[in-house]
Amino acid sequence: MGLAFWFTVIPLIAALLILILPKLDKAVYRTIALSGGILTLVLVLAGWFAFDGRTNVVQLAGRIPWFTLPGLWHGHNLVVGLSFGVDGLSLPLATMTAVVGLLALLAVPKDRDRGKENYFWLSLALTGLMAVFTSQDLFTFLVALELVLFAVFFLVYLFGETGHQQAAVKFLIYRGFSTVAFMVALVGLAWAAAGGYAAGNANVSNAVFTLNIPTLTATLHQAVSQWLSPAAASALFLVLLLGVFIEEAFVPFHTWLPTTHEHADTSTNMLIGGVVTKTGAYVLLRFGVGMLPGEVRHWGVMLAVFGVINILYGAFAAWSSKDWRRLIAYSGISHMGLVLLGVAALNSAGLQGAMFMLISSGLLTALLFFLTGAMKDRTTTLTIRSLGGLSKSMPMLSGFLMVAALGSLGLPLTSGFISEIQAFIGGFATYPAISFVGALGVVLSAVYMLYAMERTTFGPTAEGFLQLADARPFEYLPAVVLTGLVLLVGVYPDVIGHLFGLSAQALLRIGG
Repeated sequence: MGLAFWFTVIPLIAALLILILPKLDKAVYRTIALSGGILTLVLVLAGWFAFDGRTNVVQLAGRIPWFTLPGLWHGHNLVVGLSFGVDGLSLPLATMTAVVGLLALLAVPKDRDRGKENYFWLSLALTGLMAVFTSQDLFTFLVALELVLFAVFFLVYLFGETGHQQAAVKFLIYRGFSTVAFMVALVGLAWAAAGGYAAGNANVSNAVFTLNIPTLTATLHQAVSQWLSPAAASALFLVLLLGVFIEEAFVPFHTWLPTTHEHADTSTNMLIGGVVTKTGAYVLLRFGVGMLPGEVRHWGVMLAVFGVINILYGAFAAWSSKDWRRLIAYSGISHMGLVLLGVAALNSAGLQGAMFMLISSGLLTALLFFLTGAMKDRTTTLTIRSLGGLSKSMPMLSGFLMVAALGSLGLPLTSGFISEIQAFIGGFATYPAISFVGALGVVLSAVYMLYAMERTTFGPTAEGFLQLADARPFEYLPAVVLTGLVLLVGVYPDVIGHLFGLSAQALLRIGG
């Protein structure tokens, strides 16, 4: 089996061990979960050395057949199984997932009640997320989405704060609808690639029904040009786009995200904000641009307009937020609006900017949630107006928070700058007027982030906050690792940029 298979299986093994072991000390479950997370990260890093960065073909692949549907289409069998692999787009995302997943496990309090269940669901969520980015067939991908859906639901439902159960149900309903939309659209694309919409046409008698993603990507453009009507292609793309909008919490389907973040605990928020909210954008790149580039071009103006709406709405909503968790949630929505703008541009700079934004937003959001969670442990609140002067008692945590805030608003030499500048370069090349309006969101991000920082870390310190503890030894690891990666991507973007460049060129060659 290839390394991509083990990326997914290792955290699953850890989850199953935690589940089947009898009642033991919490430290045992923590050790198992962290061991699974560490080994997953080690294997992902080993994958970088084994990966041939000169080509964008799927590598490190592995497949397990499960069952066969005989004679499904024109006498051809369909072998259903679990298939994994990585290319230039998925390898950096899998790496980010491994890093954020491990740090989320570290963020679980050692004295957490029901620690066994917490580590089990976190490890299971990590399994599903790794599978989302490494899946090489639609069956594996859809199973992975369902796994993430239910794992995160139970993380919010069982371990959140007051009101968490209602937030978890809201999360389940919204994301459940997005999964259904993805299933309809992706199965429809597989059916289209096999000539299902032209049944009886002699030209498709030899077509094979397949769930293999690389095969569908390579052949679907032929179906679109020969026997899939423009109306059917648009219908499939719009259903897929509906799933993306819900999955990414784009306006007007955004309300589940700030609600979930406000009521979830720190480790769950790191995973949701850092990785879970990046799966919809990955779908848009992998299946939207990869399989229906003509539809991306056709609906490009709409995508760009919605991108700018989300950039500005997210920025204004973040500015008016009274709680750090809601501010971070809306900031993430604004960042993902840039992904829509970059994809709509359908050029190399725009696509690379969208890919960079997935990594940058994931790292920065996980870092912000970790740091604000550490502050809440000490102050018992994240209401911005109730804080102030924390830099006096917590200079290190405040310093890390400042770096995260500056990265989020796109300061040069941070990952936020690299992603924003590329997305806007691509956007201005295709839609200059729309992109100019979207650029106002960059100004607004500076306003709301710096305002929140000023109210939190500067000014007079409340008497109860004067003797608060600064960063503890175990808190330095997540803060340093995430901050270091944000700066690494900002200073040396080619560390992942050459792979994203290959992926963008490959997508454009398909028909973009």
